[in-house]
Amino acid sequence: MNTHGKTIVVTGATGNQGGATARHLLAAGWHVRALVRDDTAPAAVALAASGAELVRGDLDDRASVEAAVRGAHGVYSVQSANPDELAQGRNVADAAKAAGVQHLVYSSVGGAESQNGYYQERGWGPIEKWKIEEHIHDLGLPATILRPAGFMEDFTSPARFFQNGSLNVPWNDDLVMQLIAVDDIGAFAALAFADPDRYLGRALEITGDRLTTPQIAAALSTAAGRPIPHTQVPLGALWEHAPEAAKVFTWADERYFDTDLAPLREAHPGLMDFATWLDRAGKDRLLARLASAPA
Repeated sequence: MNTHGKTIVVTGATGNQGGATARHLLAAGWHVRALVRDDTAPAAVALAASGAELVRGDLDDRASVEAAVRGAHGVYSVQSANPDELAQGRNVADAAKAAGVQHLVYSSVGGAESQNGYYQERGWGPIEKWKIEEHIHDLGLPATILRPAGFMEDFTSPARFFQNGSLNVPWNDDLVMQLIAVDDIGAFAALAFADPDRYLGRALEITGDRLTTPQIAAALSTAAGRPIPHTQVPLGALWEHAPEAAKVFTWADERYFDTDLAPLREAHPGLMDFATWLDRAGKDRLLARLASAPA
């Protein structure tokens, strides 16, 4: 597809997924308009230096989103899990519809259909990202839904599963976890914009590797050059302190989802498995976490 002169608005452009998407789009020759809350932040300044146009806005403020997407060919929409996620996702979709955007790419969550069905069966109600998917569909927007698996980056993150030199997860050892590198999410977003005939109207599960916790721990151990232990965190503790997370991992243990990697690798030959991601980016993150862990 000829990208010359065509603008893609990227939300969350200073975050992980949005940043990866912006980089891949810039490399492919698109004009990237990055929606940022603070255009003086280091990540925003770096985007501008890479060739992106910065526009200030807030996903909670629909008027600012409408101003940002006006005249754009496409929009990449991503929201973090937060109390305003649904309203923010709807704001982006509504603004894209009002502006006549030709292609919206929305980043949902891996296994959204399976997770939503399980939640409905348990009486927990629909998940927020599923509600946003439905809103996009109800608007009749020309769209691609990406459903990225769990981030490889989370397995070296003290905020998620890696604390005090140990991998600590709330699911069973025999669960085959779906993983993807954040950079590959950006690659698939760029592919969707570049090939609308192939991707418009599709909901695509995107995964780079399928591993159990012992396999993840073994890969981390190889990268670290030392054993990385792994333990299963009792779900009961999560139900008390983080009930929404407990719901996710209860679904994962009982239902979850699976993906076929072959067509994904055919579409994106550079798709990273976990070992490759560790070699390219994850090892440095891992070693930094180990260096900062209590003795």
